[in-house]
Amino acid sequence: MEPEVQVFYVPKFGNSEEEYEDAAAYQAPTRRFAVADGATESSFADAWARSLVRQYTVQPPLTPPNGTPLHEWVIPLQREWHASIKWDKLPWFAEEKARSGAFAAFLGLHFVGGTAAVVRPSFFGRLLRRKPSAGTLRWHALAVGDSCLFHVRADRLLKAFPLDSSKSFNDRPLLISSNPARNQSVWRAVQLAQGDCRSGDWFLLATDALSKWFLSQYEAGGKPWQTLRELRSSADFTASVDKLRAEGSLKNDDTTLLMINWTGVQTAEVPQKISIP
Repeated sequence: MEPEVQVFYVPKFGNSEEEYEDAAAYQAPTRRFAVADGATESSFADAWARSLVRQYTVQPPLTPPNGTPLHEWVIPLQREWHASIKWDKLPWFAEEKARSGAFAAFLGLHFVGGTAAVVRPSFFGRLLRRKPSAGTLRWHALAVGDSCLFHVRADRLLKAFPLDSSKSFNDRPLLISSNPARNQSVWRAVQLAQGDCRSGDWFLLATDALSKWFLSQYEAGGKPWQTLRELRSSADFTASVDKLRAEGSLKNDDTTLLMINWTGVQTAEVPQKISIP
């Protein structure tokens, strides 16, 4: 059993795709999915966000054996980010800003177990001294910041993670930095969650603007996942985002959505790897 996956994104109004600073990536065979939201106020945040999501799909920080803690997992990524910048080409003021580092919210989701999966025991399983059953599909998520995961089953919201209220969003979310010195407060506040997955379940990963809208609609008695599940193309998503922005119900920000539908779709029918942009 493999999921059907859709990824949509729209830059903030008035910006080009080259200015888009969110990122999303997944690999269906290893069942790893991630989104990140680069902070506009920092330098080269788009590259940092892409680096985080791509590496998660290749080798997430919680994959055994010898699972790597998140603070160690980011070290090679921080070095790569630093090496990618043409420091000698930057004006002094841009160099000063870049040395403060890039920042991004991050959300990673990994499925383990299930009859069709060939996986090793997870870090979470070791932590809880629990071995995954071959017939039980479970999910494990890691989050830093305000990109959110929504788990929907039988037309009901089972889980919102790491934020479960629209009032929890603010202008200063916790973010992972490419500058090691700026992460002291991050490692103590990494959020973890897990649960089971059944055929027909939906998982939605969204960056902050869409996540806040989702929770606002839910709190008002709506079922926002129904609106999102009707999307069939990038054009549909763009039109929906434009409409919500015009209404004032969606913040004008880079907006990214990754949807996972566990309906038993064969692996061959699902793109094996994707990264945007």
